[in-house]
Amino acid sequence: MIPISSWLVLLVVSGPPWAAGEGLQDILGVHVPKYGQCFQSVSGEAGALNVGQRWGDPSPTATLVIDPRTVTSATSYFDFRTFDPEGVIFYGDMSPGVNWFLLALRNGKPEIQIHNTLTNVTVSGGQRLDDGQWHRIMAKNEGHTVLLAVDGVDQLTLNHVSEAIVEAPVFALRIGVGGLLIPTEELLLPLNPAMDGCMRRWNWLNKSTEWLEGTSLEDKDTKVCFPTIRRGSFFPGNGLATFSLSGLPTGVISANRSWSLTVEMWIGAAPQSAPLLATSAFPLRLSLHRTDLTAHLGNKTVLQVPFPLGGCLDAPLLLSITPSHATLRLGDAETSKPTPKLDFESLKHVWLGKKGDFVVGGLPGQEKFPAAQERSFFRGCLRGIRVQGHELDFDEVQSRSNSIWPHSCPGADVGQAKADQEE
Repeated sequence: MIPISSWLVLLVVSGPPWAAGEGLQDILGVHVPKYGQCFQSVSGEAGALNVGQRWGDPSPTATLVIDPRTVTSATSYFDFRTFDPEGVIFYGDMSPGVNWFLLALRNGKPEIQIHNTLTNVTVSGGQRLDDGQWHRIMAKNEGHTVLLAVDGVDQLTLNHVSEAIVEAPVFALRIGVGGLLIPTEELLLPLNPAMDGCMRRWNWLNKSTEWLEGTSLEDKDTKVCFPTIRRGSFFPGNGLATFSLSGLPTGVISANRSWSLTVEMWIGAAPQSAPLLATSAFPLRLSLHRTDLTAHLGNKTVLQVPFPLGGCLDAPLLLSITPSHATLRLGDAETSKPTPKLDFESLKHVWLGKKGDFVVGGLPGQEKFPAAQERSFFRGCLRGIRVQGHELDFDEVQSRSNSIWPHSCPGADVGQAKADQEE
């Protein structure tokens, strides 16, 4: 019988070279891009690992393997930071599918799942950790007890779920961060494993074990950990996200059978020429054109509002299309035009019929055709995107570029980051 305590023993092994202070880009030789004049301070934080590198792939961002016969400590700790309310922080096993341990977030709170020959148990609770601040997480095994502490305060305690550490009849302990080493359907409680978060200052059992890195950590577009973050979804300018209209709300039709479309968001970006959002089955498009925001409805109706003065754009946006008028508002600037009846009926037919896609950050099909790559993608931060009053979740997309940070944007400055964290 393999003791569960070995999993918590797994919880920490000293990190790769950059844990000592070298930047990830220096170790791997990757290029850390700048993101325009509105994100001049953006760079990777030395010693931090972004655990959310790939969309649609539940495997870990980084893994390690150690010999359990060398384990001498049952305490592990690391700093963790995220705005993502759900996802895998850490998974470990000694016998895949039989003896494993999971530390994750659900509704922003820590969750532990344990599966072994002694027990199958899931426990959630404690303080929310999806506040964008660094938290010191410590997992410890003492006899038959598993303890999880956050910032020095006990959060979860599980009794009689393990045995004292003994020599195991296997020679490999595996650990993965930001993903799973088993199929998602084997979890005790279903969970979306994707995690947009960062880890630093880890201590994995005081052992010198290097990550067995995936190819994602070797790519030039590897996502870094921003020094400060704010809520939102960050588009670095080389990818888009696609939602199926079948998964978006149709919008309430009032008693007089009138339907309308409303899209709201907060946008932060530098002046640029790029598409912001579009639908695939009907020509509805919202684009940035250097100093203006433009909306196209059908083939003729064009709405245009100027950027606020000051260079960088940081303002609320509203697009409203009713049977009578199409309205576009950016900050304090607003314009409105009568809605052509045929265009409105076509849009209504497509939306209520749930036909096609709703694309954010580019144009439909832009990533599939090489020639389209010459057209730029949106670069900036989008926050609180609401369609028909429903906030979009970038973990529920039909497809998404790996380049996108789904739950975090670079912090404008320390003061702004603190204000965002306190919301």
